[in-house]
Amino acid sequence: MPFVIGLNHRTAPVALREKFSVPLAQIPDMLTQLKTMVPTEEAVLLSTCNRFEVYLRSSHMREAHDAVLAHLAQWQGQVLSADQFYYRESEDAVRHLFRVAAGLDSMVPGEHEILGQVKMAYQTAQQAGFTGKLLNVLFQRSLFVGKRVRTETGLALGSASVPSVAVTLAERIFGSLKERRVLILGAGAMAELAIKHLQSQKVESIFVANRTFEHAVELAKTCGGSALTWDEGLRHVALADIVIGSVGVSEPVLLKEHLRTALNERRGRSLLLIDLAVPRCIDPAVHALDNLYLFNLDDLQKIVDENKVRRSAEMTKAEAMIETQTHEFTRWLRAHRAGLTMGLKHV
Repeated sequence: MPFVIGLNHRTAPVALREKFSVPLAQIPDMLTQLKTMVPTEEAVLLSTCNRFEVYLRSSHMREAHDAVLAHLAQWQGQVLSADQFYYRESEDAVRHLFRVAAGLDSMVPGEHEILGQVKMAYQTAQQAGFTGKLLNVLFQRSLFVGKRVRTETGLALGSASVPSVAVTLAERIFGSLKERRVLILGAGAMAELAIKHLQSQKVESIFVANRTFEHAVELAKTCGGSALTWDEGLRHVALADIVIGSVGVSEPVLLKEHLRTALNERRGRSLLLIDLAVPRCIDPAVHALDNLYLFNLDDLQKIVDENKVRRSAEMTKAEAMIETQTHEFTRWLRAHRAGLTMGLKHV
């Protein structure tokens, strides 16, 4: 039977989530390590900025659950409590994955990125030989359900991504963004989404700094912005009103000394920092500096909650669809275990 063990933005603060961030390229190695310690036949690892989840098929679920926790504790080099993780099995695990793929379990309900992240996690495990009949059908079905929820409900209306919520936050602080200068640290998917929303607010200028300069050039071209080398970007902080960090790093790269120098140059003008990265790329210690406002993913939750209220009817409709699809998959699973043939509907 399938089960999932994990943590997300609801159960763990960003300080804990960032410790469990696994780059996509390292997932096959992590799955290999898991299978050497855990009694499991199939496995998929989903790691995003807001969640870390291990999906397994095992004939010994409780034993496998304990073994996963033991492996994670060994990986982190610290004692972990089972209370820090959620655990779902059988039908509850199916329901959970369907809700994740549909965006119902996201910080921003209906977000678009999570469906692609589920697909990449599944394909990575499949190509590395870690999936079989059960998880193949389960994850393929989750992608079908996720697409259907987005097509047949208005769940994704409004701010439907973390970067869009970040821009909404900047609007609330500054009012109009038309005269504001923005520095983007990083050139990945989150940075690209942030730029699209900033363009819709007609900001005065956008600068993109990245450790690989060519990537900064490519992204800057899409918005008529300016590309900076990484060192130029760190020096440019003093000239920006808003800095959005989305750099994939293991340690903060924008440090207190960088910000202290920038604030001195700004002569009392406030600076807004939004850290969208997990692990965080802006040192939390900068909170102690005057005229500086730092927000991370957890701080965006208030805006997210307001969006949930506006979309409550669509969320109810989406939840009903998930429940129907979960029951159908559970019937298929029972038939499969009994050696019977049963198809899954695609309407």
